[in-house]
Amino acid sequence: MKNILLKTLFVGCGALALTACNDYLDPESPSLTDESKVFENPASTSLAVNGIYADLCGENYTQLMTIHQGAGTDVELIDGIGATATASNERGALNYNIRPGDWAKLGSLWELQYKAILDCNRVIDGVKKSAIFNEGSASDKNLMGRYLSEALTVRAMVYLDLIRVFGDVPFMAEATKEDLSNVNVGKTDRDVIMDNLIEDLEWVVAEGYLPWVNQTTSEHVNMGYAEALLANIYMTRAGYAIRETAKEGYVTADYTDEVYPTQRPSDEECLTLYTKAAEHLKAVIDKGIHRMNPSFENEWELLNKLQLDQTYYENMFELPMGFGNAGELGYTVGVRLNDSKKKMNKINDYGFVNSSGKLKTTAVQLYSYAAHDQRRDITCVNYEIVDIDRSVTTPDGTWTTAETMLSNKPFGMYIGKWDVRKMSDQWKNQNLTATNKFGYGINPVRMRYPQVLLWYAECLNVINGGPTAEAKEMLKAVHHRAYFGDESNSELTAFDTYINNISDQAKFLDAICEENKLEFCGEGFRKWDLIRWNKLHQAIWKAKTNYMKWKKNGYFQEKIYFRYTDDTEKHFDNGSFTWYGTEGTWPGTMSTQSMGKRTAPTTEWLDAHEYRSPKGTVYPGLGAEMKGLNACSYNKGAFGQDPSSLSVDLPSICGGLVGTQMPTADSQCTDEGVTVKNRYLMPIYTNVINSSNGRLYNSYGF
Repeated sequence: MKNILLKTLFVGCGALALTACNDYLDPESPSLTDESKVFENPASTSLAVNGIYADLCGENYTQLMTIHQGAGTDVELIDGIGATATASNERGALNYNIRPGDWAKLGSLWELQYKAILDCNRVIDGVKKSAIFNEGSASDKNLMGRYLSEALTVRAMVYLDLIRVFGDVPFMAEATKEDLSNVNVGKTDRDVIMDNLIEDLEWVVAEGYLPWVNQTTSEHVNMGYAEALLANIYMTRAGYAIRETAKEGYVTADYTDEVYPTQRPSDEECLTLYTKAAEHLKAVIDKGIHRMNPSFENEWELLNKLQLDQTYYENMFELPMGFGNAGELGYTVGVRLNDSKKKMNKINDYGFVNSSGKLKTTAVQLYSYAAHDQRRDITCVNYEIVDIDRSVTTPDGTWTTAETMLSNKPFGMYIGKWDVRKMSDQWKNQNLTATNKFGYGINPVRMRYPQVLLWYAECLNVINGGPTAEAKEMLKAVHHRAYFGDESNSELTAFDTYINNISDQAKFLDAICEENKLEFCGEGFRKWDLIRWNKLHQAIWKAKTNYMKWKKNGYFQEKIYFRYTDDTEKHFDNGSFTWYGTEGTWPGTMSTQSMGKRTAPTTEWLDAHEYRSPKGTVYPGLGAEMKGLNACSYNKGAFGQDPSSLSVDLPSICGGLVGTQMPTADSQCTDEGVTVKNRYLMPIYTNVINSSNGRLYNSYGF
């Protein structure tokens, strides 16, 4: 590892990364200045802190942590199933089929994360030792204290992410010495690392140097984020994790590997950790600065337009990318611009195409939402934007840009939260003339306020041995927001009744787990919660069997009817898709054969049924108007059913974690082909180990 870290030190032990966002670039790096002077001046210290933010604009957070590492769950799939699920790249890795030398990006992630840590260490040590911080004026001390707190918080965030991906890792908490004696070190137990991070962030919160987000912006570390991050580290510390060796006094999970056990701390220690987490989450909630935007859609529209939410501050911390400089969101994941017909890498209305299929979701996820849940159509996109030849049917020219339904891809839906149709005129003007990829500038969101509410509900559930009324209100608040004020909706009434009747701790955690799935799909958060709950394996297998169960029960339709918004037939009316069948009842009990015999809707049917949802309420869309009614027919079976490669694709999904057996509607997982149970971690890349002079090694059977 010494060579890796030496390279890191040479490239960026100072402040500024070459791939940094423009907001954090400066012509004079403080690394070129006498080290003893850098941290005696707030201006040069500010530049050093800017360099830390610049470290987060590289591939580590534009793609690797933000998109790749969050994949491999029940609702977030990397774009590699079937034959590519064992490839020597991210496709194999995020299906948990990975060897130490397979994917070089794991080495890049390691290097970039430690570069950020070393830059944080430099600021932390420099400020702590500075006379201006220890003996300066009150204003200087407050400013330097803020810089110190920012560095401590970013370091905690980066270390937590390293632990999530690799498990036990080297812990370096001081600036690099001239002789590099503190650089080439071995692994530290992740619990010890988290205990140190907790101590750091407790100091940050207690000292209060950080501003709240309404005194700065969400593109800077702020008190709300730091305190919620502290709470999340407490909860992670209390959670399950696969271990290199068993730890005395820890609780071993029911589902575990015999050699590399999955364990958590004792019940008593967990209660203490959850109690501390709850205190900090409640402090953030009671402060009242962070709130949920009443409109789920508007929150994502702001993000796509590169506009900060300065009303609700729902996004508690965003990594600033900068338009044209960095950012893979919208390009590598999101609604797809696809020139599959003309093969010119551009389409008429939007310009240069993107490659947004790296992360996908599933038909099971789409059908997990209730009919009126507004998150469904923003999250699950079963179409792409293409140029199609309409010269025979329209006077608009040979090629018209239009939304077009995907073929039968139940495991290949796009994540619609990042949507070119919602992006700014600045983006569109540049993309229309672009001939190559450029940074879309959409900020990766590191935490949203709904996470705080669900975490707090979880803490209360653990502390009290079951859900309290307050815990239920936290959960209901997140779910209700998805209906944008439609409080009389019968779906909400049914949801509230169900939640109010839960008294069991495990069942309430299941409800939190389900809400987590509906709220955060595609954002890279869910995986880490599932791991600490020891539910990742269970959730993935359940999604596979649910697919087969819902297929068997006729949930998926043979034809999906829909309507365009106007006569140009360019944009779908999302409310018009007949996901629940032409009768709108979605019984879930009919056979596939009987579902396939249903006929197209008639005027009489539309008048009589007013297009009803499975809950019996009026479903938005179509109405009694037949004009423009279209159908997408899946001639190999109903929507989401029987793609030609089903027997290959479905078993391959996360096969290295849950096995490659073909699931049925009620089959039990046999872990067919699994080498080590619950091995969700990534191996340390071979070159990193080779450079460590024997101090680093892989474990967990790698």
